[in-house]
This record gives sequence, C-alpha cells and structure tokens, in this order.
Amino acid sequence: MATDIRKAHRQLLEEAFGKGRMEAFDEVCDRGAHSHDPLTGDADLDQAKQNCVMYRSAFPGLRCTILAQVAEGDTVVTHWRMSGVHEGTLMGIAATGATCTVEGISFGKFRAGKLVDDWIQWDALGLMRQLGVTLQAGTRKTEARPSP
Repeated sequence: MATDIRKAHRQLLEEAFGKGRMEAFDEVCDRGAHSHDPLTGDADLDQAKQNCVMYRSAFPGLRCTILAQVAEGDTVVTHWRMSGVHEGTLMGIAATGATCTVEGISFGKFRAGKLVDDWIQWDALGLMRQLGVTLQAGTRKTEARPSP
C-alpha cells in the first residue's frame, strides 16, 4: 500500500503540475478530496484543478522534481521542487520572464487508495520575491493604557 500511495502522489505532482495532464486528479483523488495551499487556500477537487491550471498558465513549462518521499499507513509525505519561467499572469502579477524555483512538502492522506486530503507547505513568499513582488509590513498603532 505504501508504494502505491507514493506512486499516486508522485503521479499527481508530475503529471498534473509538471505536464498539465489534469486527468491525473481524477485518477488519484477521491471525488470529495480537499487540498490546503498557503497561497490559494482550501480547495475542493474542482478548485484544486483550477489552481493547477492557474499555476501552469503562469508557468507553462513548469517542471516538477520529486526530491524525497516517505509513506506510512495511509499517509505519504512528498518533498518536491518546481521550477519554470513566469510567462503568464499569476494572481494579477503580469508575466515577468523570471525563472523561478520553489520547494515544498505535501502531506497526502489516502483512503481506499485515493487521495482525500492534501496539506501543502511551500515557499510562496520566495516565489513572490522571485517575481519582484515586494511586501511591506504594516504598522499597528497601540493605545497606551494606564497601569493599574
């Protein structure tokens, strides 16, 4: 079972994100699957597919490399790297032509051989920096309160 879920998780990343083959979602994921991404938020299966299309539209030659995988029971952890050239709009950020590389870790929970939950942590801030997006820290005013 552990080998099968590693293979399935790899397939989702390499085929859908790396090659744009959206059918991989239906082959790997349960219809009620959810993903949790720090940049796009929580998504059901249809939204996850749309998010993948969005990333691939911004990075049409996106390459996915699996760096490591560990599986136990019905859970698999995949360490991955994605890289590509920013050739399309991403969340309102016009194409920059920048070559970008990010790494992340995905924790996939499987049931009956299908992915039901995928928690993704990746360097979204690093991507924004590579795209030239500057983030400014806001200031917060605090009111002075008299000591008791």
